[in-house]
Amino acid sequence: MRLFYFLGRMICYTFAIALPTVIVTSIIISFGYYLGTSFVIGSYEEITIDLIKWVPWTLLIAMSIFLIQFGLFTPIKIPAFFQSLRDINSNFDGDKLNPDIGDKELNDLYNSFVYLPLFNWVSAVFYSILSCAILVGLIYFDYLYSGTFTAKKIEVVFRILSITGTSVIILVAIAVYLLSDIVTAHERATCYNELRRRNINIPPKAIIGIRIKFLFFVILMIVTLLTFGALIERGRFYGEADLTPIVVYFLTSVTAGIVLIYANINSILTILTDLTRVAKEIAAGRGVSFEVLPLDREFASIEYTVMEMEKEIDEYRRNLELKVEERTSELQNALSDLRERDELIQKQLNIAGAIQRGILPSNVDNWNELNFAVRYYAMEKIGGDFYDIMKLSDNKLIIFIADVSGHGIPAALVTAMAKISFNNACRQFDSPRKIFQQVNQDIIDQVKTQDYLTCFFIVIDEEYNITYSNASHQKCIILRKEKSEIELLDTNGLFIGAIDEARETYEEKHTKLSYGDRIILYTDGISEASNEDRQEYSSERLQDLILKNNHLPIEEFADQIIDDVRNHVGTSPIVDDITLIVIEVIQDKTINIIKNVKKQIAEDKYSEAIESLDRALTVYPDDVNLIYNLAKCHFRLNNYQLTTDFIERYIDNDKNNKFAYYIGGAAYFQIENTEKAIEFLEEAVTLDPNFVNALFALAMAYKKKNMIEEAIIFLNKVVNIDEDNRRALVELNKLKQDE
Repeated sequence: MRLFYFLGRMICYTFAIALPTVIVTSIIISFGYYLGTSFVIGSYEEITIDLIKWVPWTLLIAMSIFLIQFGLFTPIKIPAFFQSLRDINSNFDGDKLNPDIGDKELNDLYNSFVYLPLFNWVSAVFYSILSCAILVGLIYFDYLYSGTFTAKKIEVVFRILSITGTSVIILVAIAVYLLSDIVTAHERATCYNELRRRNINIPPKAIIGIRIKFLFFVILMIVTLLTFGALIERGRFYGEADLTPIVVYFLTSVTAGIVLIYANINSILTILTDLTRVAKEIAAGRGVSFEVLPLDREFASIEYTVMEMEKEIDEYRRNLELKVEERTSELQNALSDLRERDELIQKQLNIAGAIQRGILPSNVDNWNELNFAVRYYAMEKIGGDFYDIMKLSDNKLIIFIADVSGHGIPAALVTAMAKISFNNACRQFDSPRKIFQQVNQDIIDQVKTQDYLTCFFIVIDEEYNITYSNASHQKCIILRKEKSEIELLDTNGLFIGAIDEARETYEEKHTKLSYGDRIILYTDGISEASNEDRQEYSSERLQDLILKNNHLPIEEFADQIIDDVRNHVGTSPIVDDITLIVIEVIQDKTINIIKNVKKQIAEDKYSEAIESLDRALTVYPDDVNLIYNLAKCHFRLNNYQLTTDFIERYIDNDKNNKFAYYIGGAAYFQIENTEKAIEFLEEAVTLDPNFVNALFALAMAYKKKNMIEEAIIFLNKVVNIDEDNRRALVELNKLKQDE
């Protein structure tokens, strides 16, 4: 094919078609000569010499005209004879189609390629007949002028040329058609693909069927065998043993047959390969483009069916893609809407989480030699664990830890309601049993779901006597310092909020703490934390860890417990909230002095209390409790400058006491140092955003500085927390009226 396209570029495309036609025709003429002479009984050696003399001239004349007709002189501006041939040459440079060809011209060009094999066949047959006629004429005039003319010679010539011409015409017709069909299949496909690309959809055109092609090979085989047999019979008739003509004929016919059969089979395999490739392209969603387009009816029908199938599949695919685009657009809109809703929900959850964290003590102040370490980790933005540590009016401290069933918003709502119920009950009772009974009734009355909570409740007095009760929570652990042993606290008691009859199950017990003892309260997020092997952390492991690390300071001790839980869990997700409260009794050398001072303060003997504290401070100059109590006493006596001095000394050692910042801010406000007052009060609010007194004092400081907008903001916060705060409401109304 490289030689073919080379000739097509150097001379013209139709000449490249005509040249192999001439070669094939020459071979068939040789074959036809053996065929013609094999059936002639008689001497024709002289005639053979005459044929050899005149056949080259005959072929030269006929084939030259044939090649000129197909564009031999195109390079010198003498085009092919017929318009269809000229159209092919002007629009194809080798195998490249002219991209600027119009639609009508393209359709005409495709038709020209369809009928080109037939045109080539007719031309070859015509020039074969012309060659025979010219040859007969030349031999006739040669005999006539040479004086060797006899009727017998003319009869033999006529018989040879009749048989030869007939067989040549038939064989040339079929061979030239097959050859032209194979060679032009690619260019025919190129034109057809371009037509379809331009949406000019026509069925591929076909000329003959595959049966006719195979019939040709059957005819060729029969003729070959007959001729071969005739040559052998002729030799036997004359008693000749010359096998040269027979061998030459045999080799020529077999070679020609093999070449033609191979070309035809290769053409069919190429078509099938192309169909396979096209089917894969359709499956992959790519456009159909045939490499070859045969003129066989069977293949043309298959290819058209494939192309129509591709068209329907492409239409279905486009419709599907359109549907997918529509659904994708709908999904994107829905996703965008969901994203907006999720952002809103997340903002609301953040607010809810902030509110929930606000109801938990953010910083726990030490009380009466009790030090606290608290760790709280919610699994989600809002959790189901909660706790509280608060003072009662009669110098008692209450500590409780609770765990609401479930997680998320429902648990958070129950948490908030339970927290309010506990606060209300603690104002009425100091008995854990009675508090549980009251909260159980409140939850049953107000929560109409199946939610409930567990709780461990402790009341501690100044002498470290403990009253406790357990409502199905994890047992409280006491680490006894003196004996280095574990003691577990537990009582009877059902879940709170589960059933009304639970009120009769609650009981309370008593114990006492000694210096160095530690109380450990925790939720099941610690004991039931599981690793990848679904092994729980367990209360036993926690107790072993407590004994092992009892020498650590309280903050490091709490961190060690949390770290050990996380190490146990590893890469497994934490599925429950974790809350840990550690309380330690630390012996303070000044505790008795502080207790005596509190009695003096209770009797309004502030001057005596200050004298006691001053004396103690000379002995213990760095004791923060003495310094803090001196600041409070001076504040009560309106000694605001001394108050600020002692508060500054105290805060240098303890920056987590919100009350110290509040007292310092109030004292600075009184001595009209508004900048320092705002600084201290902001620290108090940072430590406890719901510290109402600090919020109100901060609003007044901003008002004094004429920062009205800031003052209104903090007064609104006070009203949001305590809607009945009359002072805040009055100040807020005044500021709004003055705006």
